Amino acid sequence: MIKDLLIVADAVGEAAGPYALSLAREVGAAAGCLYLQPEGGDEAPLAELPYGFALSAREAALAVVRDAADDLSYAARTADVPMEMETLSGSAGDIRSRLLDRARLADLIVVERADPGRDKPADAYIEDLLLGAGRPILVVPARWGRPARFGAVTVAWDGSAAAARALADALPLLSRAERVRVLTVQTEAVAGVSEGGARVVKHLGRHGIAADYRAIISGTTVGETLLAEVAQAGVDLLVMGAYGHSRLREVFLGGASRDLLRRITVPTLMAH
Repeated sequence: MIKDLLIVADAVGEAAGPYALSLAREVGAAAGCLYLQPEGGDEAPLAELPYGFALSAREAALAVVRDAADDLSYAARTADVPMEMETLSGSAGDIRSRLLDRARLADLIVVERADPGRDKPADAYIEDLLLGAGRPILVVPARWGRPARFGAVTVAWDGSAAAARALADALPLLSRAERVRVLTVQTEAVAGVSEGGARVVKHLGRHGIAADYRAIISGTTVGETLLAEVAQAGVDLLVMGAYGHSRLREVFLGGASRDLLRRITVPTLMAH
């Protein structure tokens, strides 16, 4: 059950807020919104300016965040969605710590991913949220521009623990879907894959969710094939596990998951 959404936003992104509000209204959830205002990248250029100009630049940046927050607050009131708003400012490390503390108590985190080659503040924290919050993340592509709907949903399945967590986290949304497809993408044929897919379909059926299963062999990479299948099927939501690996006691997102995250074209629910 999804009753507590967390929107992670910044003054640049425009897709996550409206999408999350439509989702909150659909499932009857309240929302919190954290607007990120990191000091990091802009501080060095500002430090080179005369004090008055630097102060004015910082105030202007904060004003942009306030305006964006006010717009989203108005949209929440119009949609009749209870929402609490907070701005997180400070160093990147300070924001990361406070953001993860808040995110760990959300049922679902919604964040926008910028177009490739166009960075924005919230992008720097998506991997931190995915690997450190312990909660599912719904990543909305910057150009999505549509409310949440679940006409067609694809579940990427490879039998991993991450895929199982994503499947479980997505059940409240899958129950609203008109069509659910469980999809396995392989680089080579593996025995027993169809039996595993059939078990997933059976499991979903026990939750009252009708689904079908398809397994395909990829001629390129798994990520590229998955994105192509999603685009061709006109999917409204992709559900998938995210893979990480440990290095020097830290966890890093795996290369394939990072590449797919950068190139998503539909809202994607990910869990680690």
